[in-house]
Amino acid sequence: MLERVREELKELQGMIRGAQDQFVDQADQLVHQARHKAHLVRGEGEERLWTLETQAIDWVDDLLERSDAPGIARVREPVAKLLDQARSSVFANPVDGYDSLNARAAADAVRDLGTTGLLQIEAIEKNGKGRKTVFEAIERRRAQLQKLPFRDRGAA
Repeated sequence: MLERVREELKELQGMIRGAQDQFVDQADQLVHQARHKAHLVRGEGEERLWTLETQAIDWVDDLLERSDAPGIARVREPVAKLLDQARSSVFANPVDGYDSLNARAAADAVRDLGTTGLLQIEAIEKNGKGRKTVFEAIERRRAQLQKLPFRDRGAA
């Protein structure tokens, strides 16, 4: 009888360990999914912020050009200087020597960029050479940024 109780106790301990392992695996998976969602949201936030900045620059630039109101005339020059500073910051080229790169080298340079860098290079290409190879590299990098990151088991 005592032997049977011991066997049942071992079986129960095994079942408890299995349930614990399953619980830990599920918790690890949930943490990993939450981290990935936070990564995606961060990228979306960067894109939204960059888009808002570019829209604000365009709006102020348009307002300065269209308005002949006396108040605008007084602030036009200082606001134009600030606008140029903002434009150079928002549209800054994230790759040193990018203008001298051929299409293949430019596409290679895109591989390590984040969301904002991709937007900046995309704007540069749209307003410049418009190279298909670079646009394809940008899309591949965007897709890569959307994937679940590699992780080691239990490293969450």
